[in-house]
Amino acid sequence: MKVRNELTLSRRELSDSQKALLEKRLQGALNAAGKRCERPVIPHRAQGENLPLSYAQQRLWFLDRLEPGSSVYNLCQAVRLTGALNVAALERSLNEIIRRHEVLRANFIESDGNPAQTIAGNRTLKLQATDLGRVPGGRREEELRLALEAEARKPFDLSGDLLLRALLIQLEANEHVLQITMHHIVSDGWSIGVLFRELAAHYDSFRSGTPPALPELPIQYTDYALWERDSLRGAALERQLAYWRKQLSGTLPILDLPTDRARPAVQSLRGASETLQLQPTLTQALKDLSRQEGVTFFMTLLAALQTFLHRYTRQEDILVGSVVAGRNQLDLENLIGFFVNTLVFRGDLAGNPTFRGLLRRVREDALSAFAHQDLPFEKLVQELQPERTLSRNPLFQVMFVLQNTPMAPGQLPGLQLQPIDVDCGTAKFDLTLSLMETPQGLRAALEYNLDLFERDTIARMLGHFQTLLEAVAADPGQKLSDLPLLKKAERRQLLVEWNNTTTAYPRNKTIPQLFDEQVVRTPDAVAVEFNNRQWTYRELDSRANQLANFLRKHGVGPDVLVGICMERSLEMVVALVGILKAGGAYVSLDPTYPKERLAFMLEDTRTRVLLTQERLRAAMNESAGAPQSGTPSHTPLVVCLDSDWEGVARQSTTAPSQEIRPHNLSYVSYTSGSTGRPKGVCVTHRGVVRLVKGTDFARFDAGDVFLQFAPVAFDASTLEIWGPLLNGGRLVVFPPGAPSLTELGEVIQKHKITTLWLTAGLFHQIVEEQLDCLNDVRQLLAGGDVLSVPHVARALEKLGRTHLINGYGPTENTTFTCCHRISPPQPGDRSIPIGRPVAHTQVYILDRHLQPVPIGVPGELYAGGDGLARNYLNRPELTAEKFVPHPFTDEPGACLYRTGDRARWLPDGSIEFLGRMDRQVKIRGFRIELEAVEAVLSQHPGVKEALAVAQGDPPGEKRLVAYLIAAQQPAPSPAELRHYLRQKLPDYMVPSAFVVLGAFPLNANGKVDRNALPDADSSRTAPEIDFAAPRDEVETELAALWEKVLGIHPVGIRDNFFELGGHSMLGVRLFAQMEKHFGKKLPLASLFQAPTVEQLAALL
Repeated sequence: MKVRNELTLSRRELSDSQKALLEKRLQGALNAAGKRCERPVIPHRAQGENLPLSYAQQRLWFLDRLEPGSSVYNLCQAVRLTGALNVAALERSLNEIIRRHEVLRANFIESDGNPAQTIAGNRTLKLQATDLGRVPGGRREEELRLALEAEARKPFDLSGDLLLRALLIQLEANEHVLQITMHHIVSDGWSIGVLFRELAAHYDSFRSGTPPALPELPIQYTDYALWERDSLRGAALERQLAYWRKQLSGTLPILDLPTDRARPAVQSLRGASETLQLQPTLTQALKDLSRQEGVTFFMTLLAALQTFLHRYTRQEDILVGSVVAGRNQLDLENLIGFFVNTLVFRGDLAGNPTFRGLLRRVREDALSAFAHQDLPFEKLVQELQPERTLSRNPLFQVMFVLQNTPMAPGQLPGLQLQPIDVDCGTAKFDLTLSLMETPQGLRAALEYNLDLFERDTIARMLGHFQTLLEAVAADPGQKLSDLPLLKKAERRQLLVEWNNTTTAYPRNKTIPQLFDEQVVRTPDAVAVEFNNRQWTYRELDSRANQLANFLRKHGVGPDVLVGICMERSLEMVVALVGILKAGGAYVSLDPTYPKERLAFMLEDTRTRVLLTQERLRAAMNESAGAPQSGTPSHTPLVVCLDSDWEGVARQSTTAPSQEIRPHNLSYVSYTSGSTGRPKGVCVTHRGVVRLVKGTDFARFDAGDVFLQFAPVAFDASTLEIWGPLLNGGRLVVFPPGAPSLTELGEVIQKHKITTLWLTAGLFHQIVEEQLDCLNDVRQLLAGGDVLSVPHVARALEKLGRTHLINGYGPTENTTFTCCHRISPPQPGDRSIPIGRPVAHTQVYILDRHLQPVPIGVPGELYAGGDGLARNYLNRPELTAEKFVPHPFTDEPGACLYRTGDRARWLPDGSIEFLGRMDRQVKIRGFRIELEAVEAVLSQHPGVKEALAVAQGDPPGEKRLVAYLIAAQQPAPSPAELRHYLRQKLPDYMVPSAFVVLGAFPLNANGKVDRNALPDADSSRTAPEIDFAAPRDEVETELAALWEKVLGIHPVGIRDNFFELGGHSMLGVRLFAQMEKHFGKKLPLASLFQAPTVEQLAALL
């Protein structure tokens, strides 16, 4: 409390005698220093009819207008009264309190677009009485709970109701429950304590017939409201504002809390609460830590909450709200009213400090905030003008409250009082953590928004917070990253139980061995089919053996790379099988790639032989002979398997001797690299065998018919080709070229495809246009990007016999890491899980310090197991960066692959994919490093700077968009840029849209703010959007009202009200003028949903 001049201290924990002694000593010290101490006085003023609201009241009045009929700002306290109750004395006592505190006789009206409060001369409360004594004992407590909750959730009409209600429920002759409900606009938590203290004094007087002993109040709440507005002006206001402007400067962070459900456009404020009792020993240990570190208990708990939120969100700049009593004058201590003020604490958790180091930061932040606590939160929001949205609270989303005094202290004479918790069913913020000191230790209550969170999630949160507090108390010298959140059981579940994926499969065999075994089992079964031509397993084996012997003679053996640049055909399948039988590994070179990219891949792999087709020979010879900058040209032997087959056919049809082992390479697949240089992923035989044998995500057998449709350069082809050939199935090779959906559907139906892989984009198109072609598909695997929930729902509704499987996995873990057999989505589902790790695969979701994150918390997905690639070709540094030592096993040399994907565990053990950790994206199933596109685009002579982003494009698709700053005028055209990029990049890496900007938006750190880039559809090549004048009479008149209310000219029809300086109270004034002018009343919430003249005019 502010007791003398600028000296601030907390008086709440002091007794009356201690307060008096402290005041006396402080006064003496100040007098001895020759300083005159004057306490600021709040004058009592003559009352008028329409009185101004305090800033805090003004905010609640606005929120009530925004959502009429809401009970979210009801305050209630229920107490069980045991003993002989004098009901008449109780009712008289409550009415005496209403007489003494005029704010309880206030109502709130609107006058010319401005709020005002009126004070009634006399208001009488009638005690509501309910008798539950006749309800059977087994049901009585439940009926009591329901009655209390119903009363707590009943809204007030601020303009006419008495804003205090009292409900008395009789349970037995000498047992009652009293519930007091007030609107927050006339009370706060401190006020409840004041009310019960006065209730005790008045009840004693009226029961015994003695005069009330309480003196009249020197001032009333309206005196405070007037004084607050008078005192918070000029230099005093500017001092407060200057601090908060600096403290909350730059881009304000939005807390990215992991939620169970997507945030709605308009929050409902429906809430619930979970509680947890902490041990007295832990409470005392935290208090001891506070004393040792020279901080308050509040500061220690605030630092712990900031740490908890940091660990949940990975954010280092965190805003948390908290409240101060706001009663910085002694005369305010005994008043009922809304004095509490909200402060914003900005936590700096950068650099992974120790908890002790964080405490020092929090101490400085908190002391400064408390020294500037007089600025009303409403004025702060008005000054900062944060982005307005109905989906979340401005400035912060988490509130922290430490309560070290009981809400309803004292006793009523002759009665025992026991507080009762009442679920008000509301939540003002995403989360509110309330910690109350009790004789049993700290009691934690976590109130949560039901739009966002499930009860089990909140219970886990409380458990994680408790674990964190225990670790902090035990060793505050630990780095924040080392402080545990997980209980032992949850840690074991995440690391061991959900990674128990072992099944029986031929782990020590290679692809050629398994293929040979299949040839022996079903030599006359059809192995492959293409354009009405079929080869049996025996025929395919004979041709592959001839090619294998040919390749052996040209030096192909274990880990020797052989290029294959062919269109889909029977010869392509022979090439793949023959290369592996020779002991080599294949490198697919897509014939549609640019010459420079093909030349790089040939040089990087140093392929001895390049298998192709006659129609591609010239292009391959050109690529093979194109030297790369700074490196000597490497020229492989080019063999066309159609025109040159006669030479191959002279070789023996008997397989060469096997010299390879499961750890040898089977293929090298190139993916995009961050520097524009592709990286070759080296996949072993064991990785492929683990993918298609002993599978648990699908069933592959001799009755399966697979469609080979994906480019061999795409790792899905591994499943398409080796899934049937190593299990006795039939492989149908799709004709070369890009087919129409109709052509694809015809092939699927003609060949009775049973197992099919589709990229997410193609799956969505087929669901929309050709869904019937999938009727006979037994297993449909889709993935490579996020699946659209509506498309999945439609597919499952129509395809009753089809198992739909969401397949996820990076190339570095051999096609699939996780799979999920999809059930029909439930209403509200925002994504399709990627499922659980497939057989012989381990998945860990870790933070940046390789610590496992809790269930529901995002982290980076790491993969391990038998599917892991060996390395990146010729990239030892990149290999060391991406394939890290396995932290959870003793197996020598075991590694995990850092996927760079954000994901989180769901409570059932499945995984939800959340996007990329970096800026690598997938477009149409192809993984693209955005920096690679930027690097090439920036080399264009007409481009000064370039950015690339992936933007959503309905229905659920992504497209690549490039933003650039031109090096000259006129800027290069999109056609010119596309032509340039297609010479250097595959088609899927060429952006679909180009946006020219004058400058890139920057954040507070001077870095490019990619989130602030305009949408490609709405942006223009100029850096600013042109002024748009009104087009009709309504827009003209509405723009004039805006100009009058905002005090600016001109206002364009697409200007945003809040960006022009508008705030909540100006919005109220605007809507009052609109109603008067147009004769039509719009809900105030529509200003947030339609914040431009153009949008509001459409509503009018």
